[in-house]
Amino acid sequence: MVSSRLRLRKKAKSNSLPQLSFVNRMQTPLREDSPGIANLKRHFGVDFRKIARDTCFLTSSVATAKKHRPSPHVYESKKLSDRRVGWVYHEAYALALSGRYLESLARFDEVIRLEPAYVHAWNQQGLCNYFLERYASAIQCFDKASALDSRYVESHNNKGCTLQRLDEFEAAIECFDEAESIQTLFEIANNKAISLIAVGDFTAALTCSDRCISSQGMNWSVYALRSLCFLALGEISEGFCDLRIALKLNPRNKHVLALLDVFGRAAMT
Repeated sequence: MVSSRLRLRKKAKSNSLPQLSFVNRMQTPLREDSPGIANLKRHFGVDFRKIARDTCFLTSSVATAKKHRPSPHVYESKKLSDRRVGWVYHEAYALALSGRYLESLARFDEVIRLEPAYVHAWNQQGLCNYFLERYASAIQCFDKASALDSRYVESHNNKGCTLQRLDEFEAAIECFDEAESIQTLFEIANNKAISLIAVGDFTAALTCSDRCISSQGMNWSVYALRSLCFLALGEISEGFCDLRIALKLNPRNKHVLALLDVFGRAAMT
């Protein structure tokens, strides 16, 4: 299984298709903020949801081809029927890369009709639904991928990311735990840290962030996340150090610049 990385940057909206009843149930007005989100908002004025959305990593064999150029999964069979699956998959792949998620969904539907057990196609279909903000449909796709292959780490991780968008942080942590039981990846630890911060377990989130930095230290987002742990724990100087590193890695990042202002005010109190 080829796994590559996807930074959550895009949002696509569509109201053209009816939503499932499951979507209506899960997209009712959000409950009160989780303890960590409330803590950061009340004491420091930090809108953690915005930071979480831009520091979350999906895992996919499609959407990061622009950065990592992975080869998408295709059949090596010489049978015409199998080759047809590969051709359609490539078409769906290209549409997803260009942000044409509705068209991509239609092509992935055809892939699944031709090969219902194609686990990669279910995962990609989930990602398209995710970017269309059809979170319940995305979860159903990721669950199907996991049912076909319980050790398919990408679907567990992506379901956790989707649950985060619904403020279901405890359930998201369970998904990330399941993913980490299969494979230890930077992306999963990073995403788990996000959920742990959201629920207010800053010490556990700090441990996750430390693991991320040990495995992939040259990423601005994990330093920004760790700085929030230090902020909540009252370790202002340590958080400042992390933000300076994040700023060097991404000098114009809006979240890093905003957090530097937050830390400046915190240091004066």
